[in-house]
Order: sequence, then structure tokens, then C-alpha cells
Amino acid sequence: MLYAGQFAILKKPLTLPGFRTLPLSGGWALSFHEALRVFYLPKHEVLLLGLAWQTLPGKASPERELEALSECCEGPLSDKQLMELEESWCGRYVLICGDRVFLDACGLMPVFRSAAGVSDSLTLLAEAMDLDTKIYEPGKVMNWMPGPLTPYPEITRVMPSQICCFDSGETRLRPLLAHACPDVADEEERVRVFADVFANSLRNMREKLPEHTFLLALTGGYDSRTLFALAKYAGLDFDAYTLEYDGIYLEDTELPKELCRLTGTQHHFIPRDHSRYSAELEDEYLRHTAGLIRDADRLFYAHGQYQELAAPYGETALLRGSIWETAVEFYGRSFDGSGPKEDFCDWFCVPEKSREKQSLDQYFDWQKHVSRPGLAPCDAFYWEQRAGCWLSAIEDGFDLLEHTVSLQPANCRLLISMLLKFPREERIVKEHQARIIRFACPAIADVPFGKNTVPDQTILKILAHKLKRLGCRIETRGLLRTLSLYIGMMKKKN
Repeated sequence: MLYAGQFAILKKPLTLPGFRTLPLSGGWALSFHEALRVFYLPKHEVLLLGLAWQTLPGKASPERELEALSECCEGPLSDKQLMELEESWCGRYVLICGDRVFLDACGLMPVFRSAAGVSDSLTLLAEAMDLDTKIYEPGKVMNWMPGPLTPYPEITRVMPSQICCFDSGETRLRPLLAHACPDVADEEERVRVFADVFANSLRNMREKLPEHTFLLALTGGYDSRTLFALAKYAGLDFDAYTLEYDGIYLEDTELPKELCRLTGTQHHFIPRDHSRYSAELEDEYLRHTAGLIRDADRLFYAHGQYQELAAPYGETALLRGSIWETAVEFYGRSFDGSGPKEDFCDWFCVPEKSREKQSLDQYFDWQKHVSRPGLAPCDAFYWEQRAGCWLSAIEDGFDLLEHTVSLQPANCRLLISMLLKFPREERIVKEHQARIIRFACPAIADVPFGKNTVPDQTILKILAHKLKRLGCRIETRGLLRTLSLYIGMMKKKN
């Protein structure tokens, strides 16, 4: 259903099927779909929209923490109080106090803003403003719309490093990293402390969703296996699943079954039946997400694979591991110590004078004024753009599935900050994740990781893929700039 689980804060309430309205101060009104969790404290006008849980042992749930803070404070709640409270929360949510909007760690519940108000749905906000609906068409390399701009000149995106004030229009800086992150010197102890905090978070997540069946996405790679191992360490009851996609890696079909065999876990493989493809479902997905992302989940939905997976279970929670690469310098090739390299746009095939280029220019200008010790520029970019813009649109798409919620258990400021405490030389090759896996689930410690082997892969197919990307760069940036990019790459290799 379009707009399922979504909200908007506007001067005029929305009258849409399944929507409710909560009057706010200043003439504003919160309109929200009945599937969205809403926690409201009239004192200080605090709203927690979405699903949030606590990661740290000995601390209360987000709702109880907000109640305690509100009760003990007669004056306004400060940014500092709210940020320090929120940094140990996990989930997909938006925290609002008065007119101030605070995103979850990676902004997985996005917030779009305009003079008319704010919403987690770009399409909903545009329609409320009587703008013509736009379905964005991203590029082939940067396959998402980078923030803070959107396809609508009248609407921008709030980034994870920002506090948005929708009444005054002000934007303030907020730190990405947690201010109170344990600094453990001993390497083995660091693994144990992280595993214990993560396991506690998973158990609190379980308490938050007692009626749900948990299904964990599992491939042959590091990220899903790290989550798998930690879920075993936490004693979480779950099944694993793998969805087939066109050109699926061989390891993604073989290794999940082996991991599940070794741990006594039930594994579900959902094949792709091309006869079940629905153009209507794909159109619904693109409209719901405004086309801000063109990635695999769109096609899983259009082929009915998620629907088939969840059908036998009733209320279902999908556990996914898409946050881990925030700490591995994923885009290190395109950055140096101070920011993006000169060939950044060449590498991502971003055209000059494009809306994407304007948006990236604004974003990097914002980053020049931000001091982030311990966070490499490429990791900040991944955090805010790849997770904050790319992944948030994917998570948005899961709202279309009835009785199903997608969860990213690493989406917590504290957990990401703890990952960044591991030595850089370990993180960039994911050895820190291999160590976490060995500690949390020794039974799978010796299973190799996938090497992204494509079935029937030949030199001609590899060459065809490289030529396709080369053609994209020539089309976007021109022949001379593309040649200059590749010559520079060859010189660095030599």
C-alpha cells in the first residue's frame, strides 16, 4: 500500500486512507499511517516515530528514557541531552522535540524538508505541495540520488549529521560518532565487549517484537555472516534465507547452506521465477521510493520473492547486515585524508552541471566545516550517502510489505563508533569482522568467505562488464577525461 507506515508534519492534516492526525503546537499537525509506531509525550512535545530499542545493558528502553528525561526537566530539552540519550539506541526511527528533528544513526527513516513541512516520504511531501510527481532515474554507477538535494528544487533531504528545525528552517550540526564510546586497549577484550553489547541489543530487539518470526539474510560474504554469528551468540531464535538474483554468486548459493548445517539453523532459498515478474509491483515500488534507488530489492519485490518468503510466518522481521561497511573505508579509492579526490565525479560517472553534482558539491562543502577525529572522509561519505541515502530508500521499500519489518541491527551510533575503534589495518580487509565471527560462533570459524564467483564466468564476460563501465564513463565525462582517469590508475599500479 502506498504511504504505508509513513508520516508528514504539515500545517494542513492529510486525509488519506489509514492515516491519523495528531495536532502539534504552532499550527502544525502530524499525519501518520496507522502502521507507524508513534510514541508521544505532550510535555516538551516529544515524538518517537518508528521502531527503536536500547543497545546497552542496564539502561531503559528509549520510551522510558524519554519519559524520565521529560519528567525531570522543567525547561526545554537541549540538543545535547537528546543526542546523548539517543546515541545508544538502535532501529529505524525519527526523534522529534518541538520542531527539532533528529535522525537515527544512518537516517534509515529519511526526512525530507520544505517550506511546507517534513515527511519521511518524498512522494507524499511533493503531493502535499501540489508538485508534479517525479520518479527519479539514477545513474548506472552512482545508483542513488545523493543528498542533500532531491529531484525537486523545493525539497531537500536531512542528512544524518544534521538537526533540522522545520518551523524556523534552521539546520544545525550533530556529531555522527557517539560521545561516550568505550575505548578498550586489549584486542581480545575489544571483540568481547562489542559482541556483548551487540548481543544485548539483539535481545532487546527480540523483546520489542515478541510476535515476530525472525529471518536473517545470509550470503557468502562477511557482513551477513557477522550478523549471523552474533545472533547465535545472543541466543536469538531465527531462520536464515537467501534470495536468488540474476547472476547470483556461486558462494551465495552454497555457503549459506553450509553455515546453517554447522549450526543447526533452518535455511530458506527463494528462487527467482521470471514468470512471476510484475511490472505493476515494480512501478508501485518506484513510486513509493520516488525512484531514489535502483537496486536488487526492487526486483526481489517485483518478482514476489520477499512476499513468498514471509507468507508462511505472519508477523515477520527480516534481519539484514547492510551497515557494516561504514567502517571499512569502502570508497577509499576516491578519497584522500581531507576529502574527495579530483577524479571523484569521474569515478562515479556524475555529469557536470547535473543535479547530482550540485548536491555533492553542497554535501562536501558542509563536510569542510565538520571535524570528525577517528572517522575517515570516505567512511563519513559511506555513512551519510551510501547508508543515509542509498540504504534508506531500500529500507523505505520494505514498508510496502504487510506484516513484515526490515531491521538493520548495526544501525546505532554507539555500535558503529565501537567498530571504528578496531585497528584500521584490520577494518579495511574486514579482519575485525572475521575475529568477531570466530569469537561469537566458533562452529563456523573455518568456513571460507565468498569470492564473488559468477556462474559460467569467462574472460569475455569480465571484459564485457569492464567495457560497459568504460562506455558509461565516456558517455558521462567524455573521452579525454576518461582516458586521463584510467592512465592515472595505471600509473599508480606501476
